[in-house]
Amino acid sequence: MKIVLDTNIVFSSILSPNGTINELLLNSSDKIQFYSPESLIEELNNHHQKLIKISKYSEEEILFLKRNILSKISVINLDYIKSISWEQAFDLSHDIDEFDTPFIALAIELQAPLWTGDKKLIKGLKKKNVDWIYPTEELINSNFLKR
Repeated sequence: MKIVLDTNIVFSSILSPNGTINELLLNSSDKIQFYSPESLIEELNNHHQKLIKISKYSEEEILFLKRNILSKISVINLDYIKSISWEQAFDLSHDIDEFDTPFIALAIELQAPLWTGDKKLIKGLKKKNVDWIYPTEELINSNFLKR
């Protein structure tokens, strides 16, 4: 099973290394293949200092957590995503949050669900009858982890 991860899932995993999200990421690779667009790396780099400040972890600890989590995610080059997927993703996201377009485009391209903690994105896409977006609670209760 393939699942596309939104950046906030990775942030949550870094900030709570003993939490449910980190547990799912690190211990579900036998059941789930995790994917994210390369913009994930850019966002992690842009918010590196914020992660240190919020978590109160050292630079070395944050780098270790990032490496550990990223080792479980296939990071996909944006050029891999076809223009039709980009167009569909933009149509879905432009009035919610354009910064989520690469994640939605990759989910469309891979025909995979999107795992996110972004309540605004979830609510906006559900209003558009998107049934392949999952907050953590729904993912835990889904059949993805029971296969």
